[in-house]
Amino acid sequence: QIKTRRRLKPTAAACTLEVIMFARLRTAAPRRLRTNAAAVRDHTDLGRVLSYDSHSIYTVKPEIAGGDFPNPALDPRVIPFFKEHPPVQASRRPLEHVKIGFVGWGSMAQAISLGLLREEATFPEQIMVSGRRQQVLAEAEKEGMASSMSNKAVAEWADIVVVAVKPQMLDKVMPELASVWCKDKLLVSVCAGVPIDSFLQSLGKDAKVVRTMPNTPCMVGEAATAYAGSDHCLEQDLEITEKMFAAVGKATHKVPEHLMNAVTGVSGSGPAYIYMLIQAMSDAGVHSGLPRDISLSLATQTVIGAAKMVQTSGKHPMVLKEAVTSPAGTTIAGVKVLEEAGLNAALMKAVHAAKSRAEELSQVKPAPRRGRSGARRLPRK
Repeated sequence: QIKTRRRLKPTAAACTLEVIMFARLRTAAPRRLRTNAAAVRDHTDLGRVLSYDSHSIYTVKPEIAGGDFPNPALDPRVIPFFKEHPPVQASRRPLEHVKIGFVGWGSMAQAISLGLLREEATFPEQIMVSGRRQQVLAEAEKEGMASSMSNKAVAEWADIVVVAVKPQMLDKVMPELASVWCKDKLLVSVCAGVPIDSFLQSLGKDAKVVRTMPNTPCMVGEAATAYAGSDHCLEQDLEITEKMFAAVGKATHKVPEHLMNAVTGVSGSGPAYIYMLIQAMSDAGVHSGLPRDISLSLATQTVIGAAKMVQTSGKHPMVLKEAVTSPAGTTIAGVKVLEEAGLNAALMKAVHAAKSRAEELSQVKPAPRRGRSGARRLPRK
């Protein structure tokens, strides 16, 4: 917060540098401010006050914010400049300064790119996509995005390259990307089961690669996503990745790469388990006399409502289950049957089977398990 001589509305806090320059800047933390780029670059007197970066962002220098500069508001060379060049309001689009390219524009890439536009995380002109079908690319152009039939053109243009092709297509795609790759670019993979090392073999060991695992509810803005970065990824690279996937879902988590296959078992394959649950509940309703459409609607909304209860209440699912289960009531009668049928065990086996299959496909050895003491468990003879 910046203290000023006049009271500001919260939405106007970043609207005028004139007010900020009249303020007493008491904190040593840099202030990121937006103003007219060309005007500030041409006004050399402001070199004592502001520093400039490549995205037209101006930062009050820490030594000035800390009070070493007597008082910017009293400098007669500074005040006329801000009256002559009023700043524009700071943008709320967190990814507007990076160019994002999508290599492959299938359903997952479409969900992510359109989600970024829906959430106003960037502008359409900052996105470019490639694909093999002109009809699909025409749909991207209708949304204001650039398109190309060339993967190489997209990789050369973009700062962030999202690889969203089928894993079996990588042998053809990666040489195209490698031919124009530079160390400043970031590759974000949504290719299921493909480890980071596979990309580093094509791009070089110092490449910045983020492996992600979103799931299909990404298409309706409800994705659950996990991601892991290569050794050369900076913190800001991971932050950008998180912002991208936060635009299409509420659960975005950074995990070590050796846990990505567990993520596949839980959230990657998980929607299929929930669809089976909804279908079974709907069939049971029909068997009990409900019309199909009503039974399916009730079952679907029950799953949505229960999930929101877990997500928003912060309570453990067991606690929420106990709140519904009254003594000798209908719910405990149904829970008893599910326990006897082994629902919990069946779901745990399903997740483990999906994880094991993901390990086979990605050929990534799981990290050694540790005991309660933290020591590695020795293999059994």
